[in-house]
Amino acid sequence: MIAAALLALFVVFGMSGGGSFGELMTEYAKDPIKTTIVDEDRRKMALKELGSLKDAIKDFNKHVSKDIKQFEKLVKKYDSTPEEFDQMFSSVLANNKQNVEIIWERRSAMLTHIQSDQWQSIISSAKAAQEQEQAKKKAKAEKKAEAKKKPKAYPL
Repeated sequence: MIAAALLALFVVFGMSGGGSFGELMTEYAKDPIKTTIVDEDRRKMALKELGSLKDAIKDFNKHVSKDIKQFEKLVKKYDSTPEEFDQMFSSVLANNKQNVEIIWERRSAMLTHIQSDQWQSIISSAKAAQEQEQAKKKAKAEKKAEAKKKPKAYPL
């Protein structure tokens, strides 16, 4: 029962170790689209559809956050019942299915303006930008942690 509940959590909430769902698209794809798509009309349309896709992903993440809070309430509630969990999971699955369909439609609309070789370049560039930013954040955190370790020197 516990293993099934944990599996359901991963399936329902799409937990994948850090960051929100769709972070690569919402944070890092705009600039590569601007530089990769030469045709101005297709570039404008792709960016417009990217904005729509970002909105759908943001809504999805907002719903997931609410679902997690609802789940936490049920876990903390002493007398919660299996039926309450079943009802919550059924509702979450239905909502996620609908949200994923919207995301898929908007992604497909965006891709009508992007050629497959361009898409590969966009994704590669977005991943590289994401990795570079994560490396900067890690270095900054390490530097901050190191600074905390050093004893402060006080003048005599």
